[in-house]
Amino acid sequence: MKFPTGLLLFLLFSSPSAALAREIVSDGPALAAAGAYPVGVITQTLTEKDQPDLVASDLAAGTLVRGDRVLPLTIWYPATRPTAGAATVRYTMPDKPAAGEVAAQVPYKVGGAYPDAKPVRGQAFPLVVISHGYRNWATSFSDLAENLASKGYVAASIDHHDLEPVTLAAPQLSFATTVITRVADQRFVIEALTKTAGEGALRNVYDPGNIALIGYSMGGFGALATMGAGLDPNGPLAKVAPVGLLQPFTTDNRDFTANTPKGVKAMVAFAPWGGAPPLRAWTADSLARITVPSLLIVGDRDDVSGYADGVAWLYGAMRGADRNLLVYENARHNIARDGTPPSLISDYQSVVRFEEPVWRRDRILAINRHFITAFLDAHLKGDKAHGSYLTAPTPKAADGVWRVGQGAPTEGLYASPSDPASAGYWPGFQNRWALGLQLRHDTAEPPPGL
Repeated sequence: MKFPTGLLLFLLFSSPSAALAREIVSDGPALAAAGAYPVGVITQTLTEKDQPDLVASDLAAGTLVRGDRVLPLTIWYPATRPTAGAATVRYTMPDKPAAGEVAAQVPYKVGGAYPDAKPVRGQAFPLVVISHGYRNWATSFSDLAENLASKGYVAASIDHHDLEPVTLAAPQLSFATTVITRVADQRFVIEALTKTAGEGALRNVYDPGNIALIGYSMGGFGALATMGAGLDPNGPLAKVAPVGLLQPFTTDNRDFTANTPKGVKAMVAFAPWGGAPPLRAWTADSLARITVPSLLIVGDRDDVSGYADGVAWLYGAMRGADRNLLVYENARHNIARDGTPPSLISDYQSVVRFEEPVWRRDRILAINRHFITAFLDAHLKGDKAHGSYLTAPTPKAADGVWRVGQGAPTEGLYASPSDPASAGYWPGFQNRWALGLQLRHDTAEPPPGL
């Protein structure tokens, strides 16, 4: 296979030290930097039995074929110090396939994690399960996953292997398959990792009773349902799903809505899909059944999941959960992943798929790491000090005030509520640099009748 010039240069000049350096952003908020642990990475494969196979089925005749669904996981974890000269991981991504072909894996980026490194033992770290968006891949969240692992988390990212439309005789089956598998995939992986916490290479390294679920776009759609928001059985999405395949995930199925994963203590949803018309997937009452503490992150110009009638509507309806909403002003949908693969930087359509027109990618990633660290540390580790970064003195960052005295230096300092000069500024941000963001917090409402 012939690689584009940009990718060849990337592979030639990238090194483990360069990979680690990319995470260090001098203008990042206080909790953006990596933690103290070296990071190990392994892969694992789970097999989900008896799942619908739309491509092999004859939907026109009402015939549904079922079979095994293979779900690879990439898992990052706190590791012991590697030996001198140990090489860090080189991630791959699916290549653009031709019609009728299976996508090959091509080099994507150099990471900062060490393959098969020995895990830190003697304590059980919180587990974070990551579910990507439509036609993404597991390691496209490597920046966040490596960062969390360095701070004492085990991060397991699912590779859902979404079907590429160009490879199918009926391209619409690609998105249809994604809709009907996201929730089942998430619940299956959480259940499997819970059952096998005392087995394998990561035996007793993570705590199966202390889990967070992170989902982006379609992964966010899955996360909301996984955590108790049964889909509307009379809604437009359920009605257009092939042969009633969304019915098991609706409010009509009491077993599904009652059996949310008990070990999940927090949820992060990046730009979750499914809130906006014309395919709104939930009722407001269904969303109110989510009770797990939640952080939603979205751009206010999101033209895929929608903002006012999409993610903001979802957030408002989640009244049963203590929740936060982080908004990137003038951002669209691409607020979660690592960014454009080096091999695609000269392809405009790829850049549109991965990047934001206004926001720097390294800046977005740093802010995400900061707020997700604060949120997970608060709810999975009981760290109230880090949790305080979720309390901003102003809903809009631009309205914050840092009262700089004459001759008083601010360079390199982070705003703190305990500092009279910066108490009116967003905590954890540097002077003049908290801009273009909004942060909202709402506490859970008591159930009706109480």
